[in-house]
Amino acid sequence: MTDVAREAGVSVMTVSYVFSRPQRVSPGVRELVAQAARRLNYHGPDPAARSLARGRSNSVGVVVGEGLTYAFDDLESTRFLVGVAAVCVEYQQNMVLIPAAGDIGDVSRVREAAVDSYILWTGVRDGPVLDAIIATGKPVAIQGPAPDSLQPGPGQAADPEDRRIQVVTPDDRAAASAVTSVTFAGTRAPAVVSFALTPESSPRIVRGPSVSKVAFASARERLRGIQQQCRRMRIPWNEVRVAVVARNNRQDARALLEELVDDPAPPDAIVAMSDELALGVLDIIDQRGWRVPGDVTVSGWDDSPAAAHHHLTSVHQSLEEQGTLCALFVLGREGQREPPAWTLVERGSTHRRRSRTA
Repeated sequence: MTDVAREAGVSVMTVSYVFSRPQRVSPGVRELVAQAARRLNYHGPDPAARSLARGRSNSVGVVVGEGLTYAFDDLESTRFLVGVAAVCVEYQQNMVLIPAAGDIGDVSRVREAAVDSYILWTGVRDGPVLDAIIATGKPVAIQGPAPDSLQPGPGQAADPEDRRIQVVTPDDRAAASAVTSVTFAGTRAPAVVSFALTPESSPRIVRGPSVSKVAFASARERLRGIQQQCRRMRIPWNEVRVAVVARNNRQDARALLEELVDDPAPPDAIVAMSDELALGVLDIIDQRGWRVPGDVTVSGWDDSPAAAHHHLTSVHQSLEEQGTLCALFVLGREGQREPPAWTLVERGSTHRRRSRTA
């Protein structure tokens, strides 16, 4: 920068303004400095050095728990990221995607990311990645139920001093209970299609899994709501089949969903934890020639356009709104507020008229 100033015959401060605040310099001087910079092959201050000097990168890091491709492949993921991106555009921030793929490099990627704050999206759980993020001392927003380490213990109140961490989530437990009540009405053979329960989960079908042992908070809260509603409906939890998928992708889960549907005693009611998985169920049911809801009731979660098109009962929540709230919080533009709203949208996939018999 000093060489450019000497070449142009201006002060170093003027050169700095040309590259950082050009509106403060006259057009003639800007052009003079630009020509000198081109002659010296100077392209401006190093962004990393400038960020280091001011102690900020003007970047929000979004930690994606299911890998980078999931962020673009999954419709609900893109809706959440649109909410974050809109705030970043408004406040002139960069958005940096940080993959947490479950490998040894996750912690390093988080620690080395040149960001001023973190938003955790999908698959949040206790462990080294969460510990590393909190240890940075930077603002953190978590989409979904809070991991156990951030929950106050019995008889303890939440720490009012630590305002760096915000959890943005609707009441998944209540929503899961509501969608279960309409899907399992009259059922004799209920089933659930669940997200992964632990990081090591492989696709499988289990009966009445222990909810307290589920590692991922979002899956745990939804399962707990389903379990509680089953108790109210006098449906034995140990008889409820739960198909546990590895990823929220209907093609990846197809073999497991076929195994569930083609059981000698097939389910007559299926609660899926996403519209994506519920639509996978509907694909298979349609191929088998079954009637919905006559032979089997099905529900999803997210109230996507595809859910409306297929008349699928679903839990409506605005993931775009949740992305917006997360971004506003980490930028210091939004304080604590009520949890995002959810709504049960009942459609034709659960309107079965017969009642359950003992």
